[in-house]
Amino acid sequence: MSDALNVVVVGGVACGPKAAARLKRLMPEAKVTLVEKGDWISYGGCGLPYYVGATVKELNDLMTTSWDAVRTPEFMKATKDIDTLLGYEATHIDREGKKVRVKKVADGSEQVLDYDKLVLATGSYNAKPPIPGLDGEGVFQLKTPQDGQDILAHLKTGISHAVIVGSGLIGMEMMEACADWGLEVTVIEMEDQIFPKMLDKDMATVLQAYLESEDINIMTGTALKEIQLDDQGAVRGVVTDKGELECGLVLVSTGVRSDVALAKEAGLEIDGGIIVNEYLQTSDPDIYAGGDCVMVNHRITGKRTFAPMGSTANKHGRIIGTNIAQGNTQTFPGVLGTSLVQQFDWTAGKVGLTEKDALAQGYEAVTCIVPGPDITHFMPGKKLVMVKVVADKKTARILGVQIIGPGNVDKRVDTMAGALSANPHLTAYDMGNMDLAYAPPYSSAVDNLLTNANVIQNVIEGRAKQIGFFECLDLLDRDDVIFVDLRCDDEVSQLGAFKTKHQAHIPIEELRARADELPKDKEIILFCILSTRGYEAQLILEQAGFDKVRFLQGGIYFWPFDKFIQD
Repeated sequence: MSDALNVVVVGGVACGPKAAARLKRLMPEAKVTLVEKGDWISYGGCGLPYYVGATVKELNDLMTTSWDAVRTPEFMKATKDIDTLLGYEATHIDREGKKVRVKKVADGSEQVLDYDKLVLATGSYNAKPPIPGLDGEGVFQLKTPQDGQDILAHLKTGISHAVIVGSGLIGMEMMEACADWGLEVTVIEMEDQIFPKMLDKDMATVLQAYLESEDINIMTGTALKEIQLDDQGAVRGVVTDKGELECGLVLVSTGVRSDVALAKEAGLEIDGGIIVNEYLQTSDPDIYAGGDCVMVNHRITGKRTFAPMGSTANKHGRIIGTNIAQGNTQTFPGVLGTSLVQQFDWTAGKVGLTEKDALAQGYEAVTCIVPGPDITHFMPGKKLVMVKVVADKKTARILGVQIIGPGNVDKRVDTMAGALSANPHLTAYDMGNMDLAYAPPYSSAVDNLLTNANVIQNVIEGRAKQIGFFECLDLLDRDDVIFVDLRCDDEVSQLGAFKTKHQAHIPIEELRARADELPKDKEIILFCILSTRGYEAQLILEQAGFDKVRFLQGGIYFWPFDKFIQD
């Protein structure tokens, strides 16, 4: 009888194949069986919106290696000596006897697999809201390659309108995919903002304004009531609490849930997802779990969180394979909730906590929003990014960063992800001294991240006094507030006048000499294009004896309420 370790891996998309491959590299003599109930293994599910949008031309491109070999059961056997049961669903775990019962999806036939170690990589499933008409023709959710093929086939039938239900990552990537097909697209979101788990409302509102300029109809604070079907059972429209919309396609993307049915039936510890320790072991030490089906540690809060990401699943797989082969030598430190999404010519990204989440976790959160060019201002090709930093006022600890705009967002998100991964207790002062690369074609001498670190230091120390978009919106027509435009004449002519009830135009170069033109008994709100002059102007007026002065963070360039900008 062979003494080779017998390992069964349930789930063949991300974590499972990675765990199996890593184990075989470290322990070639191990017998590894990969069980996958679907029709494909080891595919890039996050690339499906780009397949639907025709950026990715062939479905097989989502399943290939770097040398364009398609990952099939035959490939897995030939290159890695992994046996694959494709189209088989694991239905029962006998923990005492160390056996897994699997069923062939096509005909219901069953077999039993013995294991020494078991890996659960059962992933997640799409949430299905209790909406009439959800099973109609032309109503889709996106999870598998088959879903992608079905949506693509439907798009080719010549429909003209699409409704996207939910404004998370997949929903908004599918919004762009449908727009690329020339469809009129409406996004319906129950929350009062888009990307409610990734961005704060101020940042989301700026991004929404941009998307609406790209002819996307966005309905936030809107509940879907019904999907209307015609006599043949095909979608013809939707009913919301704000009216009806005609459409030929509905994409429901209202989040995912951990697939824990198999683990729960086996009596493993569950709390939203499968509970694992730092080695990714479940409550049964011979069963490991990773990917979307588990709960993980958040590096900022130290609490369990649900973080369904293909990148996380791959990390889990490698650690699980290592720990089975070498005996729990590697730990998984947790996640930061890092995310990134392309939206036409803009990018949005986040690492750590949002302001909303930080407040909910009990932090005394303070923030700053500072826009600026992504490279040195005198270089051609510069584009703007807007950065929001969330920090704890008591400790100056950086809790999170959000970045949006047409400029280089991803490198700054990754920079902060790297910094916070290495030091989850990074402070604003640490951040301000990060030794970032500088050359004019790539960044400013003081990069956007460092500028924001300096500004949040001033906020923490009580020096910088900012006002956000929404609070400012409520002050536009107040008689006890005067807005001071710090721009030069040419800038006013180019962008237009900021529409407020009471306003003075004093370029910052003239502010010291003309400060006595402003009333000291009114609150003063300072603004310019990007608010780069706001803090300086605040200090000038405070030195002149003004005690009610703030500046508009983000500036009027990113002001999301464009009806207040005069043409």
